[in-house]
Amino acid sequence: MKKYPQIANYIDETEPEEPIIILVNGEPTKQDKELRNNDEVFLFPPASGGLPEGFIIEDNISIDNVIEDMKKNPEFIRSGAVVVFIGFVKGIVGNNVKVYELLYDAYKPFANTKLKEIAEEYSRKPNVIDVRIYHKVSKLKPKETTVYIFVSAIDRKTAFNVAKEVLERVKHEAPIWKLEIRSDGEYWVLGDGKRVPRPKASTQ
Repeated sequence: MKKYPQIANYIDETEPEEPIIILVNGEPTKQDKELRNNDEVFLFPPASGGLPEGFIIEDNISIDNVIEDMKKNPEFIRSGAVVVFIGFVKGIVGNNVKVYELLYDAYKPFANTKLKEIAEEYSRKPNVIDVRIYHKVSKLKPKETTVYIFVSAIDRKTAFNVAKEVLERVKHEAPIWKLEIRSDGEYWVLGDGKRVPRPKASTQ
């Protein structure tokens, strides 16, 4: 980073609990990695959300179809509940501020890998049968669907708790970024809900 002080300054300004994401040749890495000629480097702001098993979508999905597919799992015979979480775009935030749209973007190769890890991790937990997550990456208006999380488990308590945990992991770890277009400007939305104003383009 010594060769590029502006980049180093930008990284230093990010908060420890919301670290910047650095990819070298498509792989996550640390700041002290020594670069070689022709390495491809990507710098991303702290993530705000995500998806598992490559389920990045642009349109709504059929909840019934997903559940029917989950039933194909031989272990589903042990399932006592399926919890479905559906997220929507808020039309009003903060102190009665109007939201016009949300712009979702993602670095898909890394997103697919990271979210598959999350889904598989929770699918292996005690009393959990299956976990599915689908996240939209596109321009979305208020009241449109943003994310679906499905959890089948032996009991409803486990299903509810796991759905909540998976949502938090996706919000904080998946490389999906959310730009909120509002009546008072444009803001990046971080995983914890914190809003960061988007710098205006220079007119010079």
